Amino acid sequence: MQRYNIYVPKAKGAPQGITIADLIPIGRENAISRKMLVALCVDQGLVAPTIKDKDRAMRLLIQRDRIDYTILNLSDGDGYYRPSAEDLLYLQQYIRQEEKRAKAVFKNLRRAKALYADYLHGRLGD
Repeated sequence: MQRYNIYVPKAKGAPQGITIADLIPIGRENAISRKMLVALCVDQGLVAPTIKDKDRAMRLLIQRDRIDYTILNLSDGDGYYRPSAEDLLYLQQYIRQEEKRAKAVFKNLRRAKALYADYLHGRLGD
């Protein structure tokens, strides 16, 4: 059995509490469905039970936690999971998917910026 040493910095301040990343399992084989994740978020107090669109609130939590954690949900609908070492292929697919999405967003912005500049400099009128 191999042993590994891992550096873990000393915690500062009070514990943060649970985040949605704590509810998302590691490994594709352990993926949690969207419906189940919403229910867990409500149970854990991350999403208020009175919110009308609980699914949207849950997705906003995931969006926020993706800054600190890698959370995958490939387009095949298998649910959410955090990748393990065995999920490298799926992690690579996710990276390609997100890079394509980012490029498309910036390509669309280029047109909008050009139109804005045209209006700003009087090259186009109403």
